[in-house]
Amino acid sequence: MLFLLAPGAVFAQNCTTAKLRIVAQDSSGNVLPGVAVSIEGGSRSAAVSVTNTQGIAEFDNLNCGVWTVNGAKDGFRDVRGNQFQITGGPNAQLDLILTPLVMHQKVDVRDTAPLVSQTSSPTEQLHPNEVKDLPFRPVTVSDALPLAPGVTRQDDEIKIGGVGEHRSAFVVNQVDVTDPATGRFGQTIPIDSVETVAVLNTPFLAQYGNFTSGVVAVETRRGGDSWHAELNDPLPDFRWRSWHMRGIRDSTPRVLSSGPLIRQRLFFISALQYGLVKKSERTLGFPFNESKQESVNSFSQLDYVASERQLLTASFHLSPQHTNFINPEYFNPQPVTPSYAQHNYVATLSDHLGVGQGTLSSTISIQRFDANIGAQGNQEMVLTPVGNRGNYFSRQIREAGRDQWLEVWSPGQIERAGRHELKFGASLTYLDNSGQVTNRPIDILDTTGQLLRRIDFTSGQPFRLTDSEAAAFAQDHWTVSPRLAFDVGGRVVRQNIARTVRMAPRTGISWVPFSSGRTVIRGGFGIFFDRVPLSVYTFASMPQRIVTTYGPDGGIVGDPVTDVNVLGAGGTNYDLVRGLHAPGGFAPHAGTWNIQVEQRVSRLFKIRAAYTDSRSTGLVVLEPQTVETDQLLLRGGGRSIYRQAEITGRFEWKDGQQLFLTYTRGRAQGSLNDFSGFLGNFPSPLIRPSVYSHLPADLPNRVLAWGRVNLPQGVQFLPMIEFRSGFPYARVNAIGDYVGTPYGDGARFPNYLAVDSRILKDVKVNTKYTLRFSMSGFNLTNHFNALSVHANTADPQYGIFFGNYHLRYRADFDVLF
Repeated sequence: MLFLLAPGAVFAQNCTTAKLRIVAQDSSGNVLPGVAVSIEGGSRSAAVSVTNTQGIAEFDNLNCGVWTVNGAKDGFRDVRGNQFQITGGPNAQLDLILTPLVMHQKVDVRDTAPLVSQTSSPTEQLHPNEVKDLPFRPVTVSDALPLAPGVTRQDDEIKIGGVGEHRSAFVVNQVDVTDPATGRFGQTIPIDSVETVAVLNTPFLAQYGNFTSGVVAVETRRGGDSWHAELNDPLPDFRWRSWHMRGIRDSTPRVLSSGPLIRQRLFFISALQYGLVKKSERTLGFPFNESKQESVNSFSQLDYVASERQLLTASFHLSPQHTNFINPEYFNPQPVTPSYAQHNYVATLSDHLGVGQGTLSSTISIQRFDANIGAQGNQEMVLTPVGNRGNYFSRQIREAGRDQWLEVWSPGQIERAGRHELKFGASLTYLDNSGQVTNRPIDILDTTGQLLRRIDFTSGQPFRLTDSEAAAFAQDHWTVSPRLAFDVGGRVVRQNIARTVRMAPRTGISWVPFSSGRTVIRGGFGIFFDRVPLSVYTFASMPQRIVTTYGPDGGIVGDPVTDVNVLGAGGTNYDLVRGLHAPGGFAPHAGTWNIQVEQRVSRLFKIRAAYTDSRSTGLVVLEPQTVETDQLLLRGGGRSIYRQAEITGRFEWKDGQQLFLTYTRGRAQGSLNDFSGFLGNFPSPLIRPSVYSHLPADLPNRVLAWGRVNLPQGVQFLPMIEFRSGFPYARVNAIGDYVGTPYGDGARFPNYLAVDSRILKDVKVNTKYTLRFSMSGFNLTNHFNALSVHANTADPQYGIFFGNYHLRYRADFDVLF
């Protein structure tokens, strides 16, 4: 029961409460770290604290009587002068609810309350102040994502639930910022400009759409009330080999500045990163083992407080990038690798207006995603069992964009059979994609140099596609009682180019079974629909393959086969979709359920156990057909299954110290010929038969631990440990066809173990400047973590794992002012 306590009589001096716990939350029930909380009572001196990452501030040994609480945080209205009464007992709890500057302030006090968020869609939140000092020094949002359970990185792509980025949603301040052509995340915003990163594997809230795997929701932070600046990694890192300096390895200076342009009215924050990175690959020899990337990543935001009921926000993200030699490795040395250049920007303008007791948020976003994929030369690509040579076979020029208008209305709380927090939203999106793909021939040779197969290509046609999407959602967070709440909602989407209408209902429950409030049981079920990237509809414009097979004598076997690119239909019937049977009528969807138990063992330790089951159908896959005519059929007949059991514990104590430990056991299976392998930035040179098996990112077991511990003399120790099963791989023969079941449990890399740590110390030069010195160590156990394997049965070294990053150290320093 939620109520406000009026001032009462002061009890005797011998009436005390051992501990007062204040939990700071926003109006949606999300915990708020970094809230400055003070309490005072009469002539008693004020006590001050700051909420930790769980939104909790605690005060000890308080006398009974009337107290006043104050709370403040950037971006929210201050809570001032709210009174509450302590009547004795060992513990008391107060919920402090802060609202954005455009909404009414409110403080709710409840006698007994859960110590964890009461929502059916829990998130794994990553806070920059917790993760950006870890040994691997994440500088963008995507760098930090593998710290969340169920999230890994493979081949420079984030995998959520064992599948690629194109099946997950990435939103910044509620705006979709994925590449409309490929569905990939691209270069994400600097982590220095982020307030929180939330990873939702099972978001049963209808406000989230365009995914079947997971959601990454980023909230940026506002400039502070005083000016602050940081200069990180100001000096380049030099490469040392045999005690001799061999040039610059990388240079990654980062600058952050924030503060008020007009006091209490106009706030500014800007994060600027420059990167010159030469990433080495241990399966090749120096100096021909590097991928060279130069990039600029800039995010700026202005927040204008027009009035107590209106906040205007404008942001601009600019991220040009050029990479030469994409992922060189033993089987694809530098000349065989593609090059990549992009020039992307996202401009967003938002208006948050208080209407009645609620808020109306209006957002307009304009985005461009231009890409140029090239090769190192004009030679034909040559594939052999022992390694490839020549140049990459495909070139691509692409210009894509998204214009989006989003309206979200939260009418405020409604008291009827409990408390209802409603939210309604609608969006209109215009997308476009234009460009052209050209391919050069591919030769497949055996170990003796004998030509086995040749793949020629017809000329690709220029393409220009446009699409529009309309979506609407409604959701209700219904708090029946302080111990029981439901999330109910639905989402309707029409994607014009797919000519489909999709309806996605979702529901969830959150239950606090015991009066202590320390245990929360959550569960839910939802239907989720993927967006269909525009690259899918360029398939008919792609170059067609002409395959010629050669015999042992060098003569042609049969006639050359031309594979015609055919766009198929959406697959089987599904009651929640209209329009599946038309060509291109794709609607990839997933039915996902989850159950979770969260237990706060003490004020320092919290543990969570969860199980998730997700089954996807209607996935867009490429299937070679030879029944009547030879063709490559792109149709919505793919499927996948992902199951994950998770146990996560978080131990926190004073001064921001914490340890995070998680174990996940998962299984990811599905159709291997996902469209992204053939219509993405770097298409595969070979097209194999469609097979259902373990996915390449399948990880049966993974243990991850990281944290921060304060040592004497102001030294901070940041350990990070990861142990996991090896990724599976596919065995192939001389012409590149699968041998046996690809990506089975019998063909896995060895188990992976990485023990890293970082030690840092801040040295204050004067009142304005602080220097931060640090030393990091990587793979401290010097464990053999294989990077590659000879997987071709015709390779004389078949079955041998090789490549490894040995124990290494790194020193750096930052400037804070």
